[in-house]
Amino acid sequence: MLNGHGDDRYLFGKEITADFSSNVYYDGVSDGLKKQLAASLEKVNNYPEANAQSLQKSLAAWHGIDPEQVLVTNGATEAFYLIAHAYRNKSATIIIPAFAEYEDACSANDIAIQYLLWADVSATTVFNTDLVFFGNPNNPTGAIFPKGMIKEMLAGNPATVFVIDEAYIDFTRERASMVESIGKNLIIVKSLTKTYSIPGLRLGYLLSDIAIIQKILKYKMPWSVNALAIEAGIYITQHREALPLEILLQDTAELIKQLRQIDGITVLDSHTNFLLCRTNKGTAAALKLFLLDTYGILIRDAANFRSLSPAHFRVATQTSDKNALLVKGISTWMNS
Repeated sequence: MLNGHGDDRYLFGKEITADFSSNVYYDGVSDGLKKQLAASLEKVNNYPEANAQSLQKSLAAWHGIDPEQVLVTNGATEAFYLIAHAYRNKSATIIIPAFAEYEDACSANDIAIQYLLWADVSATTVFNTDLVFFGNPNNPTGAIFPKGMIKEMLAGNPATVFVIDEAYIDFTRERASMVESIGKNLIIVKSLTKTYSIPGLRLGYLLSDIAIIQKILKYKMPWSVNALAIEAGIYITQHREALPLEILLQDTAELIKQLRQIDGITVLDSHTNFLLCRTNKGTAAALKLFLLDTYGILIRDAANFRSLSPAHFRVATQTSDKNALLVKGISTWMNS
């Protein structure tokens, strides 16, 4: 999907005061990582490693697994397209609402798609497709499947490969990562761009059984991960700078409280730093343009998430001042 994502400021040609449309951590790149990237600029004079081997080893050590269970990718999105290519002409269930690139990657590779609502999934759900895609935490809702539930799903569907998107796992208190359960029917996709505020570098990776990695690797282009992204990844694995998670989630809880005080705005519960909301006035697209034109605020119109309506929008927690501006802007819209 080339259009319809968050952080689409380039479409408007306006100065953005507060960007709530992207789920990336708002505090920006750390000083240490900036210095590392600046010191690595000369590396762009040469080709990067064809398969980001040094970062592959660093990530494997970080997770305590074999390097051959890791495949470094140009963002999580490349991972989804590689997986779909490796399972071309097969079948997939996508648990919705969901990140649109699961569907786009499957459609591009002639995979027959079934859809299942998040609320209709249980530990005993039986899947009749080759693949199952879902985010944990889910984008855009911030909902989570508990680890025990996922283990039951894996055990109950041994012939189905589960593709679990853990791009936002660092933004939740729940210890829901399934890395320890990697096996013959599990692929985990991760992203370093959200937690460390480097979406422009495009850096993700997938973890799985060695046989699955080898199957997917056949379709990967050489040099798809650039030299600076590799350097950033190695720095991150070596320094492991943690998010101020409690502060972030406390600020999120306060934002939920304030938004719920606005008549006509519904806010779903979330385990993460981003929230799915619904307005009972007009459309999210109209609200987005109003906030952009009046306050320089950017939100994510969520109408293009399958199963959602034109009234849905998503916002991610920012600083307290910016959160207050968002609440003011939405209140003004609702009362106008």
